[in-house]
Amino acid sequence: MNQDLILGIVLGLVQGLTELLPVSSSAHLIVVSEMMSGKPLPLAINVALHIGTVMAVLVYFFNDWLAMGRSLARRVSSGTKSFGSDVLLPAILLGSIPAGIIGLKFHRIIEEKLHHPQIVILPLALVGVLLWWSDKTRPSSRRLEELTIKDGIIIGTAQALSLIPGVSRSGSTIIAGRFLGFARGDAARFSFLLGTPAMFGAALLEMREIAQYLGDPVLYVGTLVSFASGCFAIRFLMKFIRTNGFFWFMVYRAGLAIILLLLY
Repeated sequence: MNQDLILGIVLGLVQGLTELLPVSSSAHLIVVSEMMSGKPLPLAINVALHIGTVMAVLVYFFNDWLAMGRSLARRVSSGTKSFGSDVLLPAILLGSIPAGIIGLKFHRIIEEKLHHPQIVILPLALVGVLLWWSDKTRPSSRRLEELTIKDGIIIGTAQALSLIPGVSRSGSTIIAGRFLGFARGDAARFSFLLGTPAMFGAALLEMREIAQYLGDPVLYVGTLVSFASGCFAIRFLMKFIRTNGFFWFMVYRAGLAIILLLLY
C-alpha cells in the first residue's frame, strides 16, 4: 500500500473518531499530518475529510432533519406553526452566520498562520478546562425543545471560535449549551445539528481548492474512511456524552497539549 493511501486511511480514522468528541479534530489532523508527511495538512483536504463526517452526522440525525423539513413544508403550505419550523430551524440558520462571516473573511489567514502544531497547544488545554468546569457548575434542567432563537445565536457565536485550531467545534458549542443550562445530550444534539451547515459551508468555501486535489487518493480514501468511522462511532460517542461527565476529555486534552509542548 503506498504512502498516500496510508495517509488517507489514518487521516480519515482520525477525523471520524475525533470530530464527534470535544477534542478538536482539526488539531489532531494537523499534528498527524505533520508527523506523517512532514508538512501542514492543506485546508482543502482538512475540509474534504469533514464531508465524510458530516454525512455520518446527517445519517444519525436524519429523523431530526426530516421532521424539520416536514414542519417547514406545513408552515409554508398551511401556516401551521411548530418548534421545528419556527424555532429550531431558524436557530440553526441564524446560529451559523457568525462562523460563516468569520470563515469568509479570515479563512486564508487562519490557514496560513494558525494551521501548525504549536498553535493548538493553548486552545487544547484551555477549552478542556472550560468544558469540564461548565459541565460541573451549570444545571442540566433544559431540553432541546426549550431552545430559543437567542440560544441558537449564542451557541452559534461560540461555534465561530472553533475556527481556531485546537478549540473544537463540538467543544465550544457544548460549552455554550451547558452554560445555558441544557442537559449534556441536548447540548450535544444541537451542537451537531448546528455544525451541519457550518461543515457544508466550509466545504463550499474551499471547493476551488478541493478541485486541485481531485486526483489525490488521500481525498477519496480519507473521506470514505472518515464517513465509515463516523457512522461506527457516533452512537457510542453520543451515549458517552449523555451518561458521563467531561473530566476525562479535559485530561486527554491537557495530556495532548503537554506532549505537543514537549515535542514542539
